[in-house]
Amino acid sequence: MPSLFSLLRARPLLTDCLITAAAATLLALGAAPRGGSFGDPAGAGVVLAVLIALPLIVRRRHPIGVLLASVSLMTVYTALGYQATLGEPSAFIAAYTVWARYSPPKTIPPTIPERLGHLRADRRLERAVRAEREIRLEAEQAVVEERIRIAHELHDVVSHHISVIAVQANLARYVFESSPDTARTALDTITGTTTEALDELRRLLGVLRPPQRETYEYRPQPGLADLPALVTRVREAGLTVKTRTIGEPRRLPPGQQLCTYRIAQEALTNVLKHADEAIVELVLEYGEDALVLSVRNSASEGTPPPNPAGHGLIGMRERARMYGGSIEMGPAGSGGFAIELTLPYLPQERAR
Repeated sequence: MPSLFSLLRARPLLTDCLITAAAATLLALGAAPRGGSFGDPAGAGVVLAVLIALPLIVRRRHPIGVLLASVSLMTVYTALGYQATLGEPSAFIAAYTVWARYSPPKTIPPTIPERLGHLRADRRLERAVRAEREIRLEAEQAVVEERIRIAHELHDVVSHHISVIAVQANLARYVFESSPDTARTALDTITGTTTEALDELRRLLGVLRPPQRETYEYRPQPGLADLPALVTRVREAGLTVKTRTIGEPRRLPPGQQLCTYRIAQEALTNVLKHADEAIVELVLEYGEDALVLSVRNSASEGTPPPNPAGHGLIGMRERARMYGGSIEMGPAGSGGFAIELTLPYLPQERAR
């Protein structure tokens, strides 16, 4: 035998009639004049209370109309001076019917969630594109910085070795007949310098080759231990160089060593090109907080001072700045030219 609940679900009109009757009864029993209480006679208020509940019969077919009618009649009921002491069920039932028929998920157009989803997807895509652009810019900046570094290396290598070769070639030509042994020594120096220059150029240019190409066995970059060889090579080119070391030598990072070596190389090369008859003093001082490299040369008649805006001197400043150092250059007290590099130690080096 079917249950009462199943019977009511199978007959929705019967259900609505029962709900309407219950609401009308509740409103009629509770009808009272304003200021009165339950059980006070309301007269015409009872009839009006029943009318408020009657639209509930068609609440399934016209839920919004029934809600508007119930609220409107209830407003008139209250305006005429009546009150429902037992509550106002018709308005709540009509409102529930509207909510059940037009629930929030159904009232929101499908396009709104879709637009929100597309907006979130667009924002994720925008963030991904921005991140990719930043990575690409960082990579391009790294490439530019590496090219600048290699350009400095190429300038220092080529300038130094070509200057030595030029001086030795002029010497060999000058003493070719009067002193064959001296000419032969100059030619040997040219040979060794040329070989060394080619090796360094090959190593630097090998960095620019794609990995698929032939690879080279790279040598370590020159450091402070290579300064004596640099001075010897310059002396063989005919330049008088005096060296001096002050303080206890320290083990510095390769970058700082390379910076010091290249600046010393550029300074000696400039003297060799512009004042080859001058006397040069190279001093390496290990101070408490910084390494100081000083290259001074005496005056040389008829030789103009180096151009402070030249590529070599500009490269020195950039190298020093790269490692947190500073460089001073200008006329020396003896009438020559002086270059002084100051490289602060790293924190871990200062503690030693």
